[in-house]
Amino acid sequence: MEEYQNNNPVAQEVSDELEIDWMGILTKLLKHWKQIFLISFIFGVLGIVSALTMTRRYGVTLTLAPEVANRTSSSLSSITSMLGLSGASLGSTTDAMNITLFPEICHSTPFLAALLDVPLTSYVSDKQKETGVQPMQTTVYRHFSGEDKEKKGLSKWLASLKKEKEEKPYTGVKDPTELPPKQARVVKALAQSVSAEVDKKTGITTISVVMDDRMMAKQLADTVCTRLQVYVSNYRTKKALADYQYYVMLADEAHEELVKKQNAYARSVDYDRSVFLQSAQSEKERLRQEASLANEIYSQMAQQRELARAKIQEEKPVYAVVQPAVLPQQAMNSRAKRVLIWGFVGLFLSLAWYGFGADFLKKMRSDVKEKMEEE
Repeated sequence: MEEYQNNNPVAQEVSDELEIDWMGILTKLLKHWKQIFLISFIFGVLGIVSALTMTRRYGVTLTLAPEVANRTSSSLSSITSMLGLSGASLGSTTDAMNITLFPEICHSTPFLAALLDVPLTSYVSDKQKETGVQPMQTTVYRHFSGEDKEKKGLSKWLASLKKEKEEKPYTGVKDPTELPPKQARVVKALAQSVSAEVDKKTGITTISVVMDDRMMAKQLADTVCTRLQVYVSNYRTKKALADYQYYVMLADEAHEELVKKQNAYARSVDYDRSVFLQSAQSEKERLRQEASLANEIYSQMAQQRELARAKIQEEKPVYAVVQPAVLPQQAMNSRAKRVLIWGFVGLFLSLAWYGFGADFLKKMRSDVKEKMEEE
């Protein structure tokens, strides 16, 4: 290879160009160490300013272990046996609600829109409480829209200009499928702060909330957890509740019919005591049979009603909170880390400039100047 490079002048020239004079670069860096230090210091100051003005973000995570497997409750079986309906069935236990849908539920517009009216309380440290500072009371909508933040200077002036063009004041969500622009922006911001992940193997659901206030993040995480449980519970019990209401209606109708038949039979018995005509006896027997049949129908409807009531409880999912929401003590974005990043960027740029960049730019200018002179 070396022989080939020696015999090939083009390869030798390329090899010479690729060689890096590390000692020369080190000499340049030592020569300009003051400039390098100054640039790094300036970037460090910018990092400090950025760190002091940045919005602190606090993350809260909780985990749920939802029990959503299909099962046959022993309590429901005992009720059917007690009612003499051991073979009775209220339908298939196939459930369309899968735990893998939890992330989609948390990011769905109706679910997020229902959170806009949730009350929140800002975090106040013990030292602030001693000085008389009171926590701020707000809502999810006001916080994510910025209405609860005090505006000063330029932001206050811009807010006053936008106020005239803004839509009507917020009075609640009327239709989650047709949100006004401002409410849609708030829902979008809320969707970026709330997330859910599901482990398909274990079924563990992890709910995460990131906000600029640690207490609000904890409160919102607890609310999302509760609302998610209620949402899934309502979905799973919706059909069972409809069945129960249906059997209640049938049982009431059967009871009314039973009362009518019993009253008709009782009147027939009272008025026909001294009558021995065959037609009267036949009519009385017919009324007795109708009353007996109405009683059987009512008994069956009452049994089905009780089974449907038990089915509602059976379909309610059971959740185990593995890790509850805990008030975070530290922010996710560290100020010290941001200062170090800015300082490192300044150091890297200054080293690159004085080590390579300045000479490279000088060479480019020289080449361009030579070409222009040749032309």
